[in-house]
Amino acid sequence: MITRLRRESKRILRPIANALAKIGVKANEITIIGLVLSIIYFIVLYISKNPLYGVILLALSSFSDALDGEVARISGTAGNKGAFLDSSLDRVEDTLFLSPLVLYFQPVLVSLLVGISLIIPYLRARAEALGIKAEGRGIIERGERIIFTMIILILLFFNFTFTIYVFYLFIALSIVTVIQRFQLVLSNLPK
Repeated sequence: MITRLRRESKRILRPIANALAKIGVKANEITIIGLVLSIIYFIVLYISKNPLYGVILLALSSFSDALDGEVARISGTAGNKGAFLDSSLDRVEDTLFLSPLVLYFQPVLVSLLVGISLIIPYLRARAEALGIKAEGRGIIERGERIIFTMIILILLFFNFTFTIYVFYLFIALSIVTVIQRFQLVLSNLPK
């Protein structure tokens, strides 16, 4: 779902990426900035327990993640090294984004969500290594996970009872995505 929106967001990202590429900012530098922002998010949320700070830092880190690939394409530096760095650090960031939810929800459920959120991109990578296109397949991809996390942080200001249901929905849809990706791969492989 978000994959389609990402294509449309290039209209906004492209001018910013062009400006950054012209002044010599490298895509990998933006990737590292995104990681640093996710670490700050993790620390600030744990110390302050203020979800508003989390939303702001999560948005900034996510924006960096969207921008790095565009800068790489524009500057002609897209390659395996940057793709590996970006994908690997995305998993670290995903863990940092979700782990502070333990402040608000049952630790075992947060651990389950973190684990499932790491399985989803693994299944995509494994599928693509087998020659099966998995991008855009499944209800909850990385963009949706980030949006769910932001929604949860925002809702914590208003109604914890409702927020817990959104959190449960997040877990359920993530499990459905794992099942969808398993089915995708198994149905595309010879017997």
